Amino acid sequence: MDDLGAATEDQVILAWLQAEIESTDFQAFIIGNPPNPANLSAALKAARSPNLRDEQQNAFRRELISSVYGFGKGAGTFEGLTDDVTWHRVHLTTDEVGEMLYARREGPWRLLSPVTRKVVEGATNVGHVFTGDQTNMVVLSLASGMCHWEKKVPEIIALHRPDGVLVILEGHARATAIVLESHRFRDGVNVYVGDGPSVSNWPYL
Repeated sequence: MDDLGAATEDQVILAWLQAEIESTDFQAFIIGNPPNPANLSAALKAARSPNLRDEQQNAFRRELISSVYGFGKGAGTFEGLTDDVTWHRVHLTTDEVGEMLYARREGPWRLLSPVTRKVVEGATNVGHVFTGDQTNMVVLSLASGMCHWEKKVPEIIALHRPDGVLVILEGHARATAIVLESHRFRDGVNVYVGDGPSVSNWPYL
């Protein structure tokens, strides 16, 4: 693992939004009810044509991720995390991505990696262990599509456990697809890693 230096919350939020923006469920949430397509247009622009020096854009992206996932609120996906978390951008080999752990939650990732929680176990099983939902299809579709992607793959977002292990906060499917298609990522991938005292309070370590 190579540390590429400190990262800002705005960079982490941007990566999160870029990863989620193509999801139809996420887009439906943004459009709202009653529908307001202008909201989706603004979100697409903030994800696809980002300007991290634009404070209005940064605030808009933060509000989106906060309202859906609890960023900065210590709620939802960010349960137990406070503002003491600092972020770094690191570079991992695909073998190191395979050693990352899925979050400790009930659901598809536990079914795919019941023994170790490691991404490499999930990648081994995703083709033949049915999760009962769309996870298999999502991962395999991501893996298949990676050979056609012209844009960069959004960074995986992880937390640094006190024992040094990286646990995925966002990007379970993406990490699994990267391990499946490791031959396409011979130079490795970049990951945002959060660390701080409150990380040990995250219930999914």
